[in-house]
Amino acid sequence: MFVSYKWLQEFVSFDYSPAQLDHILTMLGIEVESIIDYSKKYENFFTAKVINSGKHPNADKLTVCKVSLGNEIKEVVCGAPNVAEGQNVVLGIAGAVVPQNGMKIEKREIRNIFSDGMICSQYELDLGDDKSGIWVLGDGVPLGLPLAKYLELDDIIFEISITPNRADCLSHIGIAREIGAYSRKKIKIPGFNLVERGGRIEENVKVIIEDKDKCLRYTARVIRNADIKESPDWLKNKLIMLGLRPINSVVDVTNLVLLETGQPLHAFDLDKLEENTIIVKTAKNGKKFKTLDGKERQLDSEMLMICDGNKPVAIGGVMGGENSEISKDTKNILIESAFFNPSSIRRTSKLLGIQSEASYRFERGVDIDNVSHASARAAQLIAELTSGEPDKGIVDAYPLKHEKPKIKLRYQRARDIIGVNISNKEMIEFLAALQFGIVDKTEDFVVVEVPSWRVDIELEIDLIEEIARLFNYDNIAPQFTSTIDFSGEGVQEELSVPFLRNQIADYFIQNNFNQILTQNQTDPKTSELFTNAPIRISN
Repeated sequence: MFVSYKWLQEFVSFDYSPAQLDHILTMLGIEVESIIDYSKKYENFFTAKVINSGKHPNADKLTVCKVSLGNEIKEVVCGAPNVAEGQNVVLGIAGAVVPQNGMKIEKREIRNIFSDGMICSQYELDLGDDKSGIWVLGDGVPLGLPLAKYLELDDIIFEISITPNRADCLSHIGIAREIGAYSRKKIKIPGFNLVERGGRIEENVKVIIEDKDKCLRYTARVIRNADIKESPDWLKNKLIMLGLRPINSVVDVTNLVLLETGQPLHAFDLDKLEENTIIVKTAKNGKKFKTLDGKERQLDSEMLMICDGNKPVAIGGVMGGENSEISKDTKNILIESAFFNPSSIRRTSKLLGIQSEASYRFERGVDIDNVSHASARAAQLIAELTSGEPDKGIVDAYPLKHEKPKIKLRYQRARDIIGVNISNKEMIEFLAALQFGIVDKTEDFVVVEVPSWRVDIELEIDLIEEIARLFNYDNIAPQFTSTIDFSGEGVQEELSVPFLRNQIADYFIQNNFNQILTQNQTDPKTSELFTNAPIRISN
């Protein structure tokens, strides 16, 4: 998963350098696989203007252009068929590296004319799929501006790896919560100001959950008279940086809210839903269904389907169908925000060979209390970008309300397991920083209420692990040492460790056990007795 350094700062205030943040996340159990600095990725690419263009004297398909950077003019040979005088373009100068193919731009001779740069396409810049010609920018572009700054791409992106149990970290707000807990700062959840101008939604839309074990909550909001168009640059660029392909203003918003909150959303063309009804039920064995990727999928009776009054329109929590997708002709939109049983989604996703951004999160468990908020956040943004009119209210089918679990933590038990004398007060502070509600406390124990987004917390040992994380693993030093006897006195063979070890190993092997050899981990101080360059693990 990719997360934006700048976007994180909108949710929690911090001034850690990228290297410091890398270390903090690693110590919190979030592995950082790589760091991408977009300012460096687009170094030596600038906004520019073609002030003159003419045919290359020695090549029919090439054009020689004079390109202005504002305070400097470059002569560039261009092979794109759409280049023309007066265009605002992106120019890569000597030293730039083309993101798509890694080619370094240099001043070079092309058919006896020197070309001092390269006018780029969206495809070459990794900013779109269009490779038919150069990227022509809009009017009023300031010349000579670094491309990363012009497109608001001057950001640092962290590629992180999240363990399967930490579903709460599959969003920017989730990572911000971790940083906030570490720094003891409150996070800021974006609000919404949804102006509902339509009729009452419950008078127009119906939601029926037939399989309450596989779908625990399903909400619907409606936006009418929407004008579906291309998303603004700020939205498209943010999605591209975070590894998603822009599609249109509605789908892009659902993806943005997913990356922000961790809640998958799906948008249906309401006019393609028969009887304005959503029915959540399992499929019929052997039935086939065409998904958004154009592939026909064979279903079985355990797969959860989202249906209208007559037909399936989506595979619940996995992928929508072609028969109800948002297109440029869509006018009325139904926004789905739901909670599906993780094991059901995991099974369906595996059997169908589909891992979408939605299924990846649903199969790990999303925050059931965040379903309505994410829906409202998306509805507001879609209404703003499409000039649509939201219906009043929300249809919220929620048969059995989720109760937050309460867990008892014994202070001494935590100290015994962690091996460090952490005070009762510190433990409570750590849990409060992680937003666990304090229900009761005594001199011996504390009872906490687990936040709805922490689907991985079930037992006392889980709370102890949280305390160890916040205390910081770096601060947990080994409290045992071994001494080496150099006296030279021998040990009787029957008491020696190798002898006993071999006897025990032989016994188990002869009784059908398998033997494995694992890597030993020791503390740095002990390791340095034997080598000047011990191998260190990152966490």
